[in-house]
Amino acid sequence: MNLIHLWKGGGWRRKLLFLWGAVILFELVAGNYSSVRSLFYEGEALTDQFKIEGDLALEDGKYFSPSGSFSLVLSDLGREINNLYFDWELEKGTVLTYRVNLTDEGNVYPYAFPEGQLVGGVESTLYTNLYPYGRVGSVRIDFEAGGPISLRMNGIEANVRRPFFLNGWRMCLLFAAVFLALGLAPGSRLWEIGFHSKSKRQKLITAAMAAVFLLLGLGLSHANYACVEAMPEHHLQYQELARSIADGHVWVDDQPSEGLLAAENPYDTIYLQAGQIPYKADYAYFQGKYYVYFGIVPELVFYLPCYLLTGKNFPNHLAVYGFYVGFVIAVFGLYREAVKRWFPKLPYFAYLLAAAVTLTFGSYMYLIVRPDLYNLPILGANMFTAAGIGLWLAGLNRETGRWPFFLAGSGCMALVAGCRPQMLLFSALAIPLFWEEVIKKRSLFSARTLKDTVAICLPYVLVAAGIMYYNYLRFGSPMDFGATYSLTNNDMTKRGMNLSRMVYGIFCFFFQPARYEGVFPFLTSSDIQNQYMGRTVSEFIFGGILASQAIAWSLICLPGKREDLHKKGLLGPIGSALLLSVLIGAFDANGAGILQRYMADMVFGIALASSLMLLFLFAAMGREKRRGSAAIFVSAALLQHFIYAFLMVFACGDSMNLKNYGPQLFYRAAEMFRW
Repeated sequence: MNLIHLWKGGGWRRKLLFLWGAVILFELVAGNYSSVRSLFYEGEALTDQFKIEGDLALEDGKYFSPSGSFSLVLSDLGREINNLYFDWELEKGTVLTYRVNLTDEGNVYPYAFPEGQLVGGVESTLYTNLYPYGRVGSVRIDFEAGGPISLRMNGIEANVRRPFFLNGWRMCLLFAAVFLALGLAPGSRLWEIGFHSKSKRQKLITAAMAAVFLLLGLGLSHANYACVEAMPEHHLQYQELARSIADGHVWVDDQPSEGLLAAENPYDTIYLQAGQIPYKADYAYFQGKYYVYFGIVPELVFYLPCYLLTGKNFPNHLAVYGFYVGFVIAVFGLYREAVKRWFPKLPYFAYLLAAAVTLTFGSYMYLIVRPDLYNLPILGANMFTAAGIGLWLAGLNRETGRWPFFLAGSGCMALVAGCRPQMLLFSALAIPLFWEEVIKKRSLFSARTLKDTVAICLPYVLVAAGIMYYNYLRFGSPMDFGATYSLTNNDMTKRGMNLSRMVYGIFCFFFQPARYEGVFPFLTSSDIQNQYMGRTVSEFIFGGILASQAIAWSLICLPGKREDLHKKGLLGPIGSALLLSVLIGAFDANGAGILQRYMADMVFGIALASSLMLLFLFAAMGREKRRGSAAIFVSAALLQHFIYAFLMVFACGDSMNLKNYGPQLFYRAAEMFRW
């Protein structure tokens, strides 16, 4: 109550200083509990008492283990051990996993503690607390690096005074969480600051917040070196296509093996593997040639221009980040126009939150931290979708000079077909958005607004013509995008349509509960179980969109607020966005499979609907003096939403995660939860 009272009174500078002071105090006392606990410890060197077992040898002042496996053993210790300090030097990014086994006053036989990690470049991991039963008898520490390792051992100490580590990440996240909670409190002054589209101060704040997301995306897109430095060969398809187009054809230059050419069914990859027949995984194979079935637009935006101008390949992770930059800008622009159209008296902070909620929907965090070939066209399609809808709204918000916005908006929406064709369904949002103009006013088809109508329709015609011609060059049919010819883990040419696959897919994509455990990164993948008596393609997911992110639960208000939403012209866009997401989910489940990255095909509709409903609730609360339970629900939902987004960055469902390929970042984050 004192914090809330302070938040209501006094200036912003005083409030922020007080809040930072409280965060620093928490970090010093609670965040450094282990340091406070060890203030009166007196260190004891154990280096000479340990015996080395395993293939660990001293070479030129450093210890080297070819296998990365060795053990340290100490017998007849007979004293209390509260912590250990490994004064070792490892190369940055090196992870050395260890497990302590010991006997104590309560256990005659050795028992094992959970695993710990020593991480090169993360000093705090060199300390670990131990909680045995009284005095310790014997100690055995088993180490495993998973491969050759070289390190310098300066010593091992017990019962040391742990230094204070001020964890900047933890402090910033805690500050942001408390600031958000206090800012959304019913009596906060933030409710009184309205959105003003012409305010220079608000434009600067918006630009600063967008810059934060851009810097965050830059860091995450470069953190996973499996995508930056060690791309598998089959992730270089766009680079190969650039060389092929420069040579005047659209097939990939590599020639299929004789075994593949002679195979009765070349799409049965299990047969190919059993017969040791070479093939290029995840390429489209058609009539004796390899093709790239991924959308052509990323090729034309990044890879081909780079190759023609420099003769060099464009990196996938930079292409993903390029689309992410466009996505951030598009989302802020989209909600700016949405607020101007539907919420003219909205509190300004609600606009920022709506953009932040969309950008941090879990699927987008998954894409940016794994910037590989597969995620590139998906993020591109999301960028063009957000930009297209935002430009349409910008045109609708103007009385004159609308056609350039309609033209650009339709151009963006049409280009989605060249990235992720199924996301072209979101173009159907034009129906509720233009309903007033087309059905009631009938202005788009009048002579006065013929230019607007042409601007809306023409880009679809031109882009469709280009893509259909590209499809014809590859597969002999303007409507064949080539996904069925993919040499993947199942024969896509025989997959067909099945209602059961759709039902299971819709459940997993939207309603599968998220799974959590007590060890960082807490969020863990859900195994996909079903009784579909056939072959379905599935990997893992981190919970369904609606079930795992509480901000989407605001959509429960949709039936009760139906009349109010209809009056504002929001019922159609929100309902259509939800329906289109479900249709895309059904299409993906049937035609492709149930994978975490596929959730980004449909998440935009849920994010848009949830954010528009959030803005609607904020607008309603802004008009009331007593906000009460509604403000509490929104605060809790936002907190859960951002926590889920944070955990999604570090979640480990596949091998290409930060734990394996960005260990410094992963374990620095893990240290926030070690006390």
